[in-house]
Amino acid sequence: MSLKIIDPHVHFFNLAEGQYTWLQGENPPAWPNLELIKQPVSDEQLIKSTDFELAGIVHIEAGFDNQSPINELNWLSSHLKKLPFKAISYAQLDCAPAQFQKAINDLTHPHLIGIRDITEGADAQRLLTPACFNNLQTLCQQGLHYEAQFELENTAVAAQLTNYAKALPQLKIIINHGGLPNNIKNWQQSIRMLSSHNNIAIKFSGFELLALNLQQQQYCFDTLFSYFGEQRIMFASNFPVCQINASYNNVWHSHQALCKTDKMWHNLSYANAKYFYNI
Repeated sequence: MSLKIIDPHVHFFNLAEGQYTWLQGENPPAWPNLELIKQPVSDEQLIKSTDFELAGIVHIEAGFDNQSPINELNWLSSHLKKLPFKAISYAQLDCAPAQFQKAINDLTHPHLIGIRDITEGADAQRLLTPACFNNLQTLCQQGLHYEAQFELENTAVAAQLTNYAKALPQLKIIINHGGLPNNIKNWQQSIRMLSSHNNIAIKFSGFELLALNLQQQQYCFDTLFSYFGEQRIMFASNFPVCQINASYNNVWHSHQALCKTDKMWHNLSYANAKYFYNI
C-alpha cells in the first residue's frame, strides 16, 4: 500500500501578520484545543507530524487579508519551502462582474488554482444571484476552479450549483467538507444531483465540525462513494482545525481505514488530488 499522500485542504496561519478576524477577533470559534489550532506551523513540522509521505498540499484561504488576498499568497510563497503546493484564494463570488474580474486579475500568482467564498447558512442564498454565473464563467476562462462550501441540505442552492456545472462543463467545482452533512436525507438528495456532473468532485474532510457519530460518518462516506465513485472523492485533513478532536496523523489513518483496496486508497489519498489540483 502506498504511503504517499497529497492533502488538498490545509490552512497555515500567520496570526502575527495576518488579520484572521474570525479566529482572533471578538468572537472566536468555541472549539476545543483552540490555542493548539492557532499555533504557527511550518511545512517541515507538518511533514514530520505524520508517518505518511506528504507529497504536496493545497492551501485553502483562511482570512489572512480579505481586502487584499494576494498578501496571503505572497506570504505562503515565503513560508512553504519543503512542499509542492497550490493555493485557493478568496474573491466574493456574487459581486459585480467587473469587480470580480479585477479581483481575479489582482490575484495573479503562480500557485493560484482556484477561489473559495464560504456561503454557509443563510449566506448560501448569495449563490442564487445572477452575477455568480458570470463570475464562475470568468473563473473557467482563467483556468481556475471553484471551491464550494455550504450545507448541501440546502437543495435549492445545490440545484443551482448543478445548473452552473451543466452550463460550464469545463469549470471544475470542488465541494468542501463533504457538503457539511446534517439533514442526511436532503444532503443525499443534493449529492445525487451534483454527482451527475463529472466536473464536480468532493472532499471528505471537516467532520470535526459536525455533530455526526462514527456510524453516521461511515454512512456519509459510503453514500459519497456510491455516487461520486473512486475518481471524484479526495481525502483531506482540514489541518489545523482537525485538531479539535484528532491529530494530523490520526486523521489520515482514519481515512485509510475507510478503504477496502490499495487502489481505492491511492486514488482518494493521492491520485485524485494530484489530478484536480495539478500538483
